[in-house]
Amino acid sequence: MTDVHGKKVLVVGLARTGRAAAQCLYRRGAVVTVTDSRPPWALEPDFKELLAHRIGLELGLHRAETFRRQDLIVVSPGVLPELPELQAARKAHVPIVPEIEAAGWFLESELVGITGSNGKTTTTALLGKILEASGFRAFVGGNIGMPLISAVDTVSPDTIVVAELSSFQLEIIQDFRPHVAVLLNLTANHLDRHRSFDDYVRAKTQIFRNQTAEDVAVLNADDPAVMSLAPAVAARKVYFSQKQTLPEGIFVSDGQILYRVGNLERVLLETREVPLRGEFNVENVLAAATVACVLGVDFQALRRAVREFRAVEHRLEYVREIRGVEFYNDSKATSVDAVVKALSAFGRGVHLILVGKDKGAPYVPLRALLKERVRRAYLIGAAAERIGREVKGAVELVHAGTLESAVRQALECAVPGDVILLSPACASFDQFQDYEHRGRVFKGLVEQLAQEVKAAEAQKRAEDAASLASVAAVASPEAQPKPAGEVRVSPESPVPASTEVAAELPAPEALKPEVEPGRASEEVATLEPLREEPVAAQAAPAELMRVEFAAEPTPPEIEKAPEAPQAAEQPPARSEPAEAPPRAVTYPELVYVYEVAAKEVAYPEEEPSAGPAADEFGPPPEDWRAPESLADEALPFEVRGAARPNAAAAGAGPGGAEPQEAHGGDVKPAPPAGRPSRQKRLPGL
Repeated sequence: MTDVHGKKVLVVGLARTGRAAAQCLYRRGAVVTVTDSRPPWALEPDFKELLAHRIGLELGLHRAETFRRQDLIVVSPGVLPELPELQAARKAHVPIVPEIEAAGWFLESELVGITGSNGKTTTTALLGKILEASGFRAFVGGNIGMPLISAVDTVSPDTIVVAELSSFQLEIIQDFRPHVAVLLNLTANHLDRHRSFDDYVRAKTQIFRNQTAEDVAVLNADDPAVMSLAPAVAARKVYFSQKQTLPEGIFVSDGQILYRVGNLERVLLETREVPLRGEFNVENVLAAATVACVLGVDFQALRRAVREFRAVEHRLEYVREIRGVEFYNDSKATSVDAVVKALSAFGRGVHLILVGKDKGAPYVPLRALLKERVRRAYLIGAAAERIGREVKGAVELVHAGTLESAVRQALECAVPGDVILLSPACASFDQFQDYEHRGRVFKGLVEQLAQEVKAAEAQKRAEDAASLASVAAVASPEAQPKPAGEVRVSPESPVPASTEVAAELPAPEALKPEVEPGRASEEVATLEPLREEPVAAQAAPAELMRVEFAAEPTPPEIEKAPEAPQAAEQPPARSEPAEAPPRAVTYPELVYVYEVAAKEVAYPEEEPSAGPAADEFGPPPEDWRAPESLADEALPFEVRGAARPNAAAAGAGPGGAEPQEAHGGDVKPAPPAGRPSRQKRLPGL
């Protein structure tokens, strides 16, 4: 029936296919009604557009009288042929066709139909890519993507339409005829829908039903069930094989995929160039390449398309890696045989998630691979109990309850190098809308888990860094707390820590003493003599250093230096001043000494019993206790003293004892109690 203008047409099922069929038939003048047993609130987003086109709706139930009074009924793939209302329509002689049959009435393009128990989606998508790479216009749809009937109003006549076809779509066709029909393989599947495996096979072979000698049938020469059907196929047969050398067709030989027809033989590509995981995907490449060669594609474009092809969504699709564990989404593996092929693509270390509604096929064929390659199997959904009974003892089983729980438990038990594989072996209709919904939920859970792991690792790194910084701060000498106000006036004579110094320090090179490391403590640095320079050329000593003394009950008593000649008040001028670039450094404490001649040596710690006159060493002892005021002139010369290691650890104790100072490898004792330190001066200044 190619003319539906004015006909009363009932579309059964308001999913994606039903909506597309209703709109296509409406545009051709049919009086369309859509019926669905689901309640209106569950379908509200879908039916508003149909109401805008004045398409009738019957929701929440099916009525037999509605079915009987139609001129044509178009059913969606998910509708059971044994529906009582459909039986009533058959008795009333109302034609009943699937959606692909109605699409075939109006399509003017060349049609390729691909079916089989496994590999349909990958083969269909790959063929579309090969055609596009060769410059052909191609539409890919059917059981994946857009419904086949959507192509009627969207493609031009020169477009090649490539359709994935399921047994649900093929079982009740009448006149549907693809120019190229592909049968990939046959294994037990959908036995919850078909009464037996034979019924399932008959539904699949419907794809060849209306072909003639002008058409082409592409068959898998390695599948015995497929080859048993070959004699009944009227179309010209072209074979592909992964295990045999064929007189004609496409086959594998010594790691190369060869195309042989007549006297022509050509290498299409090498098997190592196939980017898809698993030997079964090589079989899918062979099928797609066979159809492409039949249609006359460019060989170089074919090779390029295969090399660039990536797994389709939900078909052994790589998701991501977390902590060295890889996640794969194989949600479209709704049969036991599909799971067997998925497991064959991996070695040991698989954490397998089996989830969904039982389809009637036995799960016993999984036992060998479960024992050989799977660490744990996580069971979810309506089929969990039956799967557990049939594979018990082959592998550790976990009844996870939900998909999220299974994903989290699998990651907790997995080690780097393992694989977490969602390959359900079941239909999705118990917990999900379809296999696509199930696969998207799985990928969302994996992504969420990856973000959680990433955040946890970042937090741990931050905590570790903070811990290391704390340990380094405690261990570092510069980080040790120094007593407040501590000032050193000479390496030999520390004063009590009662002063606080705030200074603008010169560059480190200007303060570095010219003493070789490791020299004995009694050796004195050799310093250059002073140069006579004008006072205006250099800053006054008071401008170089500001000394602030903390308030103490008993100020430190420091020997007051006598007034020196003006020339001595000028800072020394080095012969080759070092201009160090600015840099952030932590300066050790400073000591203040007078510049000495090369042969001068330090006086001993203890005062000699007899020594030079008092006028040579400054004021008499009775004047030592005169406190130094802020108005006193700062010491004019400064050199960098040795850094004190672990100042905090050597700080003043409870008894108030002054810490000892490491200097030149010796430990100098603190001044005796009750005797103030003083600035030692050297003769000859």
